[in-house]
Amino acid sequence: MVRFACAPNWRPDTRPPRPYRFPVPRSTPAPRRSVDRRTATFALLTLVAFGAAALARALVDVTTTAAASPARYSTVAPGAWDGFDTANVIAAAGACCAGAGVLLFGATLVTAVRRHRAQRLPQVLGAVTLVLVVGAVVAGIAAGEQTGFDAVAHWTILRTALAGLAAASLPALCLAALRTRAARTR
Repeated sequence: MVRFACAPNWRPDTRPPRPYRFPVPRSTPAPRRSVDRRTATFALLTLVAFGAAALARALVDVTTTAAASPARYSTVAPGAWDGFDTANVIAAAGACCAGAGVLLFGATLVTAVRRHRAQRLPQVLGAVTLVLVVGAVVAGIAAGEQTGFDAVAHWTILRTALAGLAAASLPALCLAALRTRAARTR
């Protein structure tokens, strides 16, 4: 018997629809990563470089702690290989690692600015750069007030590191400011 919409015994079909025989694939958007892999890789390499520099600095301190240590003062004539100072080799490796860390820090910031479209990124980078510059100035003033050679060396190393990080963040700061300005003119 066929039911018509105008028939007195007509009721709407309230049964749930029959499921498909096969599941219908649904596209779920991949969640956006807050940090992409390239930026994370640069950040990890930066941490490794700074960790190696800190380890080298600690090894130099341990090597030169004794006042009578031959590594503290070099008594070998220039160009002689016999008494080559291991503390100098460790310090040179640490300085190279610190320099690589500063360059990787700048590359990390530039990569982060290129990959992310944050509105307040120039303000954050500007504030961080300003803090680094102020820290370098304070460390320089503190180095000038010290009387011991070791204290002056520690404050000078800190000043140089902070100034290097501030200089390394300038390209990322300029790029973020240019991108923000270009986005406002659209």
